[in-house]
Amino acid sequence: MSDLERFFQSAGPYLWFLLLLAMVGVGVWLFKVQQRVEQSYGQLDRLVRGQRGDEGLDILLERLRRLEKEAENLDVLQSALRELELRQNRSYQSVGLVRFNPFTDMGGDQSFALAIVDSFGDGFVMSSLHGRTATRIYAKTVKRGQATQTVSNEEQSAIEQAMRYQQMPPETLSNNSSR
Repeated sequence: MSDLERFFQSAGPYLWFLLLLAMVGVGVWLFKVQQRVEQSYGQLDRLVRGQRGDEGLDILLERLRRLEKEAENLDVLQSALRELELRQNRSYQSVGLVRFNPFTDMGGDQSFALAIVDSFGDGFVMSSLHGRTATRIYAKTVKRGQATQTVSNEEQSAIEQAMRYQQMPPETLSNNSSR
């Protein structure tokens, strides 16, 4: 008699008992899986058929139609938002104001330099020089935060004030240079 046969003769009843326990465990597990499947099927059936027949499927289809409409509305809103962002970038957003006295023989800061720019740093600087007999107003173009003409110290200060809170990313500057 071999060692294997002797092992099975001495441990045989225990092995049969372990095999029986394993089969009972698998049976219990399969029973629980079957219950879960039936429970899920019942929930799905109630959802699709509803309480009074076939209304559940109609409810699902109606919700699907509403979701599709909402997705279309979302696309429209996103397009409108992009358009508003583009328009907002081109609107005047920052202002710089410097009051000054250009003439030493007059009192008060009646003159001013006013700079107004958009998010790209494009806009204008306007100066008003107030004298005893006249007031003169000058306007100069600003491109990318720089005046296109010679400016006074006050005008340059107004431009710098207006540009202080502008955040022009490098890609904006390169896109803006083609205009």
